[in-house]
Amino acid sequence: MSVPSGTAVDGAADLSANPGHLARRLQQVIHQLWTASVSTDTTPPQFVVLNSLRAAPDIDQRTLGERACLDRSTVADVVARLVQRGLIRRVRDPHDGRRNVLRLTTRGEGTHTEVAHRAQTMNEQLLAPLSGDEQLTLVALLNRVVDAHPAGRSGGAEADPD
Repeated sequence: MSVPSGTAVDGAADLSANPGHLARRLQQVIHQLWTASVSTDTTPPQFVVLNSLRAAPDIDQRTLGERACLDRSTVADVVARLVQRGLIRRVRDPHDGRRNVLRLTTRGEGTHTEVAHRAQTMNEQLLAPLSGDEQLTLVALLNRVVDAHPAGRSGGAEADPD
């Protein structure tokens, strides 16, 4: 199946058929919903890091970046900000004293729980125009597109905004 060319009569592109343009607009909607209903203190990349550490505590920063699909510079910046806010801490690896691992603090666990609940509510609001089956289909299709490209699997080469 191919995407329609989307060329208007006057030669201008019909961006309503352009996946990149639609993805950017969707990101704008998500940003507005996030800041209005989830958090102005915790950004989406910060939440991804908190969530990754909730799922797998005591991992190093490189592994965290891979699991969170964030590039090295972005994960370093996000970790530094979360350490500064007292939400995560670096501790010696109990199995290898030569390296540090990351762990949520009690405050970080509380922040994660609060933000996760609000993010779930935001996602329900975002997807409300779709039926349950359409929601599942959209998420499956988005995963398929992302997984088909190396940048989607590894966090990409560009830094994510924090």
